[in-house]
Amino acid sequence: MTAPEEPRERFRTLPEPVRPEDAVETVDAEPARSVETEGDERARFLREAGG
Repeated sequence: MTAPEEPRERFRTLPEPVRPEDAVETVDAEPARSVETEGDERARFLREAGG
């Protein structure tokens, strides 16, 4: 077991940088939402109202 070190000692050195090959790229899984026009909003409202 290693000897206990002073808590502030862990801040004396920087952590190892992340290498580009270790990084993970993410992408959005859902398609972009389209902005509703007034006509679309009215049609949706009428569909949900049942008419």
